[in-house]
Amino acid sequence: MYILKEHAKLYWRDILFSIIAVVIMAGSSLWQPRLLQSVMQAIIADDQDKVVTYGIQLIILATIGLIAGVINTIFAAKVSQSIAADVRQKEYQQIQSFSFANIEKFSTGNLVVRMTNDVNQVQQLVMMILQSLTRIPILFVGAFILALITLPRLWWIVVLMVVLIVLSSQFIFKQMGKLFFKIQQLIDHTNTLAKENLQGVRVVKSFNQEENETKHFTENSDELTQVNTIIGYLFSLMIPMFMLISYLAIGATVLFVGRDVVKHPNDLAAVTSFISYLMQIFFAIMIGGMMSTFASRGFVSLARIKEVLDTKPALTYRADAPETDLSGDVSFKNVSFTYPGDDEPALKNVSFEVKSGEMIGIVGATGSGKTTLAQLIPRLYDPTIGEVAVGGTDLKNVNEKSLRAAVSFVLQRAILFSGKIADNLRQGKKNASSEDMKRAA
Repeated sequence: MYILKEHAKLYWRDILFSIIAVVIMAGSSLWQPRLLQSVMQAIIADDQDKVVTYGIQLIILATIGLIAGVINTIFAAKVSQSIAADVRQKEYQQIQSFSFANIEKFSTGNLVVRMTNDVNQVQQLVMMILQSLTRIPILFVGAFILALITLPRLWWIVVLMVVLIVLSSQFIFKQMGKLFFKIQQLIDHTNTLAKENLQGVRVVKSFNQEENETKHFTENSDELTQVNTIIGYLFSLMIPMFMLISYLAIGATVLFVGRDVVKHPNDLAAVTSFISYLMQIFFAIMIGGMMSTFASRGFVSLARIKEVLDTKPALTYRADAPETDLSGDVSFKNVSFTYPGDDEPALKNVSFEVKSGEMIGIVGATGSGKTTLAQLIPRLYDPTIGEVAVGGTDLKNVNEKSLRAAVSFVLQRAILFSGKIADNLRQGKKNASSEDMKRAA
């Protein structure tokens, strides 16, 4: 939650206006049955003036609640969109600081889901907090107290209804929380499968693996569908069950009020208000439970985003390293390197020197460590053991800008960013002129 608190401080005024609007909206909803009770009493007493007066008050109260609801939605949407944008930007900046090892730990597809789907879940969570989750406690407590005041002798119906709904919903909401966590994992896997298949489409087609890839994707998609279907089944069971409990409570109320109407004639005007409060309590519990379940999905996404933000880059540069012009000398001294999670080293005890101006070729079988060795020179990874030096300086003591100016890395597989060719050429030099780009091309 500290992620939300950190960003919420920037929008405290909008949050305050949103909460004030929620309180006004909830107060309007709670007071309407009381006015309705006064209208019923005036009708029973055949007092037309009071009927008109209370009727006008009901319209004014409903208008106030409507306006407050609109204001709450406007500010809640503004805050949720702003916080989501801030979290997305901060997460993206954090990923930019990651080394290759950090990226491989999460996988590219996983990080994409955390920046898109998970941030969207957080946005919905903030929206729910400022709308439903803030209003529900006010409605529940207010309706509970006013129901007891309206018909004190039927207090046991209110308490019994609340207990039955809470007990019956506890199991369902607990199961939904687990299923929502499972959905996020399956969405991750679906995204990864699609990304890998599209990136490796040449390999898939070259080895006629279309059917196998389709099978893997279908299995994951079917599992995702199954989990969503189970959630739908739980919803289909939950709502009728809650409605049955609430209607039994209403039936009991009408039965006991009708049976004792001669002894308690004032209950006739109060019964409508009492039933309204029962329904408000019912909807507060049901909607609150549903929103809490959906909110649990948002909290899962928050935890996943927090994992990214709390991850320290596996490779950092010394802040106090001065900028220097490095020569083209490259040396490896007893270098060994093991990829995270692997038991066997990709490189073992490698030592050599290359002078500036010299050209060398490294030959070896697939998987022998050629690419790994090349990636150590621009410091995409740090050696597990030993020292890699450029210009006679250990790369761990080199300024990042100095290293990037001295070492160019041509990828085996060309990657172009979306945009113009000029935009891609300027990746290496932001202020490159047309002549510079023509010469480079």
